[in-house]
Amino acid sequence: MNATAETKPVINLMQVSKSFGSTQVLKSIDLDVRPGEVLVLIGASGSGKSTVLRIMSGLETADTGEVWVNDVPLHESRRAKEIRGHVGMVFQQFNLFPHKTALGNVTLALIKARKMAPADARKRGMEALDRVGLADRAEHYPSQLSGGQQQRVAIARALAVEPSIMFFDEATSALDPELVGEVTEVMRGLARDGMTMVVVTHEMGFARKTADRVVFMDKGLVAEQGSPERMFANPQNERTRQFLQRVLEH
Repeated sequence: MNATAETKPVINLMQVSKSFGSTQVLKSIDLDVRPGEVLVLIGASGSGKSTVLRIMSGLETADTGEVWVNDVPLHESRRAKEIRGHVGMVFQQFNLFPHKTALGNVTLALIKARKMAPADARKRGMEALDRVGLADRAEHYPSQLSGGQQQRVAIARALAVEPSIMFFDEATSALDPELVGEVTEVMRGLARDGMTMVVVTHEMGFARKTADRVVFMDKGLVAEQGSPERMFANPQNERTRQFLQRVLEH
């Protein structure tokens, strides 16, 4: 495990609740993430795991409670923008610009938002593509890349801003099964490098092999959490047992 219990959390959710209309999707969640930790969120669709991720990354705002990320209080709207650049986000959809090359997609934010000189952005972009094993595809357009390669470009784009925390929301669920491995291998590499990661996934193999801690969510609550060894071998909660049995059978 990369993180130690003594270190101060880089993410801290305290009594966080969230509703969409009349549906309460999170109910007084307490959760923290330590530096260098790989936290994997699992649970059925609608359990609230993606909402937790979106609140941690600043894409959604909690209705009540406190959200601290890298000492920035995201629950204070005027300060929430300070988190930009601290975090990288990878979604289910790749969201690449079809008219730009892999390198063009990776460098766009560096040039436009960071005002980086094009030569410097290109160097940083190539380093990020190399990190995901795609330096040789830098001048390819998305249409010339497989789904797995497009998702790896999306990861490179997130890495290029040099975040201290990476969020992955179902990053492999839009991929053909044979392409999943190349993306999870990149994610494992980041974990080995000590990147703090929060991952929502249905890939139980990834959760089992790479997570430092697995959190099972059910009906807007943290139903159970623990090491992958304990969660998969000896879950305490009946709902956790049912969920894992169903998922692992498939």
